[in-house]
Amino acid sequence: MSIIAKNKTVEFDPIDAGSYVARVWQMIEIGNIAGFQGAIQNKVRIGFELPTEMKVFNPEKGEQPRVISQEYTLSFHEKSKLRKVIEACDPNALKVGEDGFLEEFDIEALIGKECLITIAHKASKEGNQFAYINGVTRLPKGMVCPKAINEPIVLSYDKWKQEIFDALPDFLKDKIKSSQEYQRMINPDADPF
Repeated sequence: MSIIAKNKTVEFDPIDAGSYVARVWQMIEIGNIAGFQGAIQNKVRIGFELPTEMKVFNPEKGEQPRVISQEYTLSFHEKSKLRKVIEACDPNALKVGEDGFLEEFDIEALIGKECLITIAHKASKEGNQFAYINGVTRLPKGMVCPKAINEPIVLSYDKWKQEIFDALPDFLKDKIKSSQEYQRMINPDADPF
């Protein structure tokens, strides 16, 4: 019998472009990796559950909510994309008193928080369409996000769970493995960069 390899692409159905109620359900600490023009950037990947968008991915599990995630630099500078997520999920999270702001913020506090996300589409280099998060805002007054369906997932270096890491897609595992934090975790004596 021969071992046959096939040139087959996986069919992927991107989430339709538009606005959706969402809930933060996943927080994956990537760590310090080489980013734009080789600059070292501290990254996190935040996953959003869309509880109004149900689909059968596995017949044994029945309908499950669609999810989408995006990478953010761990900064809440006034122009950062992460700051927009924080303020959409909790408008007062960064405020201290009348005119002060926090110097640091534990973004794990966003798990379970609701927001409205806008999804748009782009074409990949191969010409396939993929969905990405184009904006995150507060839920409009009176709009309700259904209850969470998925169990929250958090992976950080100080609370490492190998089973969570093993379940991640390969591209994300590779990115995490390239981080300074991962390199120090697997070899504390090494200088990764």
